[in-house]
Amino acid sequence: MGATLDKFMTIEEVPEEWRSLDVTVGGPVDASHFCDNGVRTYKYNLLNFFPKSMFEQMRRTANQYFLLICIMMFLGTYTTWFYSPLTPWSTFLPLMIILLVTMAKEGFEDVKRHQSDKRVNNTPATILSTDPGDAPGITQTLRRKDLRPGHVVVIGDREEIPADLILLWSSEGPQAYVETSNIDGETNLKIKKPALIDDEPIIQSPETAKNTQLSSTFEPPCGRVHTFEGTLRAKEQSIPLDATQFLLRGSTLRNTKKALGVVAYTGRDTRLVRNSRDVPSKLSELERVVNMMVYFILFAMIIITTISMIAYVVWFSGHKAHLWYMCYRYNNADVPALFRENCESSDNYAPGSTWPTFFILYNNFVPISLYVTIEMINYVQASYIDNDLEMYDDEDDVPALARTSNMNADLGMIAHIFSDKTGTLTRNIMEFKKCACAGKIYEKGATLRGKVSQPSVERDLVEIMAVCHTVVPDEDGYQAESPDEEALVKGAAELGMKFTARSTEGVEVDGKRYLVLATIPFNSTRKRMSALVQGPDGKARILCKGADNIMFGLTGKDSFKRFAGGRPALDDCLQQFSRVGLRTLVLGRRDVSRSEKDKFLKAWRAAETATEDRKGKLAEAAALIERDFEIVGATAIEDRLQDGVPETIHELAKAEIKLWVLTGDKVETAINIAKSAKLLTDDMFLVKLPAEGATKGPEGDWGLGAQLTALEAVVQRAATPDPAATVSWSSLQESTLREPLDDDPQRTPASLASDHLALVVEGATAMETILGNEELEQRFLKLANVCKAVVACRVSPAQKRLIVGLVRRKDTTRPVTLAIGDGANDVGMIQEAHIGVGISGKEGRQAVNNSDFAIGQFRFLKPLLLKHGRRNYRRMSKVIVYSFFKNIVLTFVLFYYQADCGWSGTSFYEAWVYSGFNFFLAFTPLAFGWFDVDTSAETVRKYPRLYAAGLHRMDLNVTNMAYATLEAVGASLLIYFITRQVYWRPQNVWTHRGKDGDLWVFGTAVFVGMVNAMLLRAALLVDSWNKYHIYFFFMQFLALYAFVIFMSEVWPTSSVDWFLDYDYYGVAFHSFELGVYWLLTFILVPVACAALQLLVVGVHLEFFPNVNDIGRELDHGHVDGESLEHSRKDNTFVPLRSRYSLHGLVDRCLGRAAPARPDLVTQDSIRSVSDSLGPGRAAQIGLEATPESGFDYSHAADQSFHAPSPVSASGVI
Repeated sequence: MGATLDKFMTIEEVPEEWRSLDVTVGGPVDASHFCDNGVRTYKYNLLNFFPKSMFEQMRRTANQYFLLICIMMFLGTYTTWFYSPLTPWSTFLPLMIILLVTMAKEGFEDVKRHQSDKRVNNTPATILSTDPGDAPGITQTLRRKDLRPGHVVVIGDREEIPADLILLWSSEGPQAYVETSNIDGETNLKIKKPALIDDEPIIQSPETAKNTQLSSTFEPPCGRVHTFEGTLRAKEQSIPLDATQFLLRGSTLRNTKKALGVVAYTGRDTRLVRNSRDVPSKLSELERVVNMMVYFILFAMIIITTISMIAYVVWFSGHKAHLWYMCYRYNNADVPALFRENCESSDNYAPGSTWPTFFILYNNFVPISLYVTIEMINYVQASYIDNDLEMYDDEDDVPALARTSNMNADLGMIAHIFSDKTGTLTRNIMEFKKCACAGKIYEKGATLRGKVSQPSVERDLVEIMAVCHTVVPDEDGYQAESPDEEALVKGAAELGMKFTARSTEGVEVDGKRYLVLATIPFNSTRKRMSALVQGPDGKARILCKGADNIMFGLTGKDSFKRFAGGRPALDDCLQQFSRVGLRTLVLGRRDVSRSEKDKFLKAWRAAETATEDRKGKLAEAAALIERDFEIVGATAIEDRLQDGVPETIHELAKAEIKLWVLTGDKVETAINIAKSAKLLTDDMFLVKLPAEGATKGPEGDWGLGAQLTALEAVVQRAATPDPAATVSWSSLQESTLREPLDDDPQRTPASLASDHLALVVEGATAMETILGNEELEQRFLKLANVCKAVVACRVSPAQKRLIVGLVRRKDTTRPVTLAIGDGANDVGMIQEAHIGVGISGKEGRQAVNNSDFAIGQFRFLKPLLLKHGRRNYRRMSKVIVYSFFKNIVLTFVLFYYQADCGWSGTSFYEAWVYSGFNFFLAFTPLAFGWFDVDTSAETVRKYPRLYAAGLHRMDLNVTNMAYATLEAVGASLLIYFITRQVYWRPQNVWTHRGKDGDLWVFGTAVFVGMVNAMLLRAALLVDSWNKYHIYFFFMQFLALYAFVIFMSEVWPTSSVDWFLDYDYYGVAFHSFELGVYWLLTFILVPVACAALQLLVVGVHLEFFPNVNDIGRELDHGHVDGESLEHSRKDNTFVPLRSRYSLHGLVDRCLGRAAPARPDLVTQDSIRSVSDSLGPGRAAQIGLEATPESGFDYSHAADQSFHAPSPVSASGVI
C-alpha cells in the first residue's frame, strides 16, 4: 500500500519533445506556454480540502466502522427495514467532531505549508531588464514565482539559485562554484563552467550582454539532478551543454561574486521539483497492532451479535403467544380492540432484522475516541523529545526533533539498528595523521617537514596533496568537495607547502604557480582524481590520488621503484593504517611529454564539447594519460569517533538491540572502527563473508553457498552439548542452544543468538551475490541472527537500502528496524527502515529532511530509545489496552441486559449518555500517555535489559488483549449483576416518595457505577501520581455528573427535542435521592471491580513476574537488580516472562518456543569447535578471532567509560 501511495503521489515524467528557447538578452520574454516558477508543497486548497481530507480520514479502519454504524442507525431510524435502538445523532455528531478535529489539525499543518510556499514564491529575484529602452546592464526585480524561461537572472555570492539555469557568465572567469546541500545533502563546492566559445564566455559582462542572441535546444523536464544535455547556439556557433553549465534550483552560489544564467526550467519543471517525492508513508508497528486489535474486537462483536440474534429467535418462538401487547398475534379474539387498532399501524420487523439492531447496540465495542486520543498523546510525547535537554547538542546548537509523531512508541520496539559510519559514528572531521613514503611511515611532524623542505620523494608526495584537488580558499579557510581533500590540503600546509590561491589558470602553493591544464574529477566509479599540471620548472606532470585497488591497476613495470620494498612494503603500510582505523589514499605521478600532453588535451577538449556519448569519450580521453603512475606513497587520515559512541553501543547491546554498521570503507578499517567503538570485543570470533582469498568460482557466488553450509555446521556443533559431558540442565540452558540451527520459522532471534559471534560481510562480493538470491538471503539472515553484531563493508547506498529491506521484510520474526545516518547517501536506508533517524552532521540536511527523528549526535540514540522509546511504548500500550477494556465492559453489560428484556435490542442507557461514555473517560488515557512513568530513567540506564518490554512486545499484543478481555468480562459481570440484584429484587424498598424505579433509573445506576469502576481501575493502573492526574480525575467526575444532570433536568422543548429524551426527564435527581444509588455507584461496584483487579495483579506479581515488574521493584529499592544482568558467575537469569503464564500457555498451544537468553553459544564452545577444525579449515570458512587493535580509536570518547573486561580470544584459528 505504501509503495502504491508513493507511486501515486510522485510526479510522473511525461514524455516530451526536446525544448527550444530563443532569447534576446535585454528584450521581452514570451514564455506563456511554459509554467510559472511558483512552488506548491501544500496538499489542500479551499475547493478540495473537505473531500480530500475526509478521504484521508476514511482510510482508518475505525472511522470506516463508525461511518457504517451511523448509516445503519439512520436506516434503522428513518426506514422500516430494521429497528435502531440508538438515535443516529448520538454517534454521528461525536464522529463528526472527531473527524473535524483531526481535519483541523491537518488543515493547520497545511496552512504552514501555504505560508512557506508564499514566502518562497514571493522572494525577490534580480534579472537583466527586459525593457528594450533600458540601458545595458540595468536590472529589475521580480517575485521569484514570476520568473519565466528566457529571463537572464543575476545571482550574487551566497544567493540561492531561483530556477534551473544555463550558466552564461561568471565573475571568476571560466568557472563558478555552487553548493548543493539543499538538494543532495553535500556541503562540498562543485565547479561549474559557463558556456564558452573559443575558451571565452559568450557574454563578457552584464553591461555588454544586451541584445545578445541565444538559441538553445535541451532535454525535456526530468528528475535527474546530476545530468543535463543540450546545445546552445550563439554567434553562429553551437556549444554543447552538460551538467557543468547547469545550475540547479535550490543550490547556492559560493565564492563567486556574481554570475548570469538564462532560465531553462521553472516551477514544476525544475529538477528539484521533478526529483522530489514525499517521504514514503510508514505505518507504525503500534498502528498495525491496533488494527489487529480492532479486527479482533470486530470479530468478537460479530459473535455476540449473532448470539444475541439467535437468542432472540429462540426466546421469541417460546414466548410469542404471550406478546400480544407488543403487536404479536394481535388478531386473536382475546386481544382488546384498542391494541388491534394500534398494532395495525405499527411497524413489524422480521426476526432476522434484529442482527443489525444488535450490531448497532454493541457499536461501542470499538472506542470511537481511540485515534484522537493516540494523536493527542503522540503530539505531547513528540514535544517531550523536542525539549529534552539530555539530547541537546550544545556544541552545534542542535536539539532533538520528532519530525513524525506517530512513530514515538515504535522507538521502544527496536530490534535492529543500521548505522552509517562516517559522520554518524565518527565526527566526519578529517585530519591528516600519517603517510607512507620511501618505505617508511612518517608521523605528521618535524621529521617529515624537514624532508619536504628539500627535493625528495616526500616532497613529491606532499606536492600532490597541495596541488591535486578542487579546494577553494576563502575567508573561513578552505571550501572543499570532501572533508578528505580539505584534510590533505591542510596537512600539506602544515608540512610547508601551503595552498594559498586558485585562479582560472591554476593554483598557487608556497608562492609558486602551478598551471592546471586539465582536471579529471573524482566520482564513485573512478574512485580517483587526476590533475594535469605544469609546475614552476615548466614540466608537465599528471598527478593522481585514489583508492589503493584502483591506483594499483594503473601502475607500470617500475611504478614502485621509489618506494623501498616495493608493492609488498606499501601493502604492509596500508594494513597498518587500516588496523588503527585510518582512511587511506595512494598517490602517484608521472612526467608527461609535450606530444602526449597535446594529444591528451586535444582529446579531452573534444570530449568536453561532444554532443553525443560525452561520458564515454571523457573516459577514453582520461585513459590516455592515467597510466603507468609512479607510486610515491600513501596518506592516512583520521576521522575520530563522536563523543559517547562506545558507551552508547555497549548499552544498546545490553538492551539486546543488534547493531549493523554499513560503510563503504575497507574491511580492515571497518573492523578496527567497530572494535574501537566496542561493537566488536576481544571475546568475539569473526565470521567473514566471503572468506579471505575466496574466488568467484564456477558458480559465480564466491563460494558463499559452501561457506554458509560449513558455518551452519559450526554453529550446530557449538550449540550442541557433548553427550559424554555431565552438566546440569540449568547450566546447559545458559551455555548452549536448546536446538541446533534449523528451518523453524517460529524461532526467535533470542533463541539463536550468541554474545561471541560477529559477522563481517563485504559488499562488492558477498552482498552483491546474496541480494536477490532467495535461498542465500534466508541463510544469510539466519547466520546474522546468531551473531551479536554485523559489519558490512564496501557497500553502496543502494545496497544499504536493500540490506535494511531484507531484514525488515524477510526476517520471519518481523523485527522493528531503525536506520541512522547523516548524509544524502543514507537517505535510501533511512526511508526503507521502520524508523529513520537523521544526524545533523557535516554532510548537509538531506538525511534529516527524510527522517522521522533528528538528533545531533549518535550518543543521543541511547536516551531516544531507552528513555523516550521505552516510556512511550509502555504508556501507549497502557492507553490502548485500557481504552479497549472499558468499552468491552460497557458492551458486555448491555449484552447481559438483553437476557432481562427478551433479547429485544433495547438499551437501558440513554442514547446521548451512552455515546458520552468515551468522553467521560477520555482524560485518564491522556494522563497515562502524558505523565505515567513506571520506572525512572536512571534505573533503565543502569539496567538496559528493561528495554525488553517493547523489544519482545510484552505489553501490547493479541495475547494481552485476550487476557484483558477475560478480565473485562469478569468486571462486567460484577457491575451488572451486583446492581441488578440490588435494584431488581427489593425494588419497592428503594422507592422514594411513591416514585418507583424504572428502566432509566436502573440504567443510570449501572452506567455511573461502571464509569466510577473504570475510574478506580485507572487510578490503580497509575504508576506515578502528580497533580495533573488529580485534575484529570476531578474533571472527568465533574463532566459525568454535569452531563447526566443536564440530560435529565432540562425540559425537552420543540427546539431541542431532537437532542433530549422525554423519558429521561427527572431521572438524575430521582436516582440521587436514593441512598442505595450512592452505595452502589461509589462503593459496592467500584470496590468489587478493584478487588478483581488487585487479585489478578497480585497473582501475576507473586507467581508470574516479568522484567518490567522487577524494574518497578528495583525503582523502589526492593531488589538488587543482579538478576537482570547476564551473570557468568552463577548462571542466574530471570526470563522475560514465566513459562507458566497465560503467554506461555498460548506459546505452547501454538508450538512456539519460549524465548531464551541471548548468550547461548559460548566463547568456550566456539573455541573448542575451531580448535578441532584446525587453522587451515577455519580460515577457509571465514572464522577467526577478533584481531587486536594497535590504536585506541575511542580516545575522543569519555575516558571514564570502562566496558566489562571479557576473556580474550587468542590467536587466529
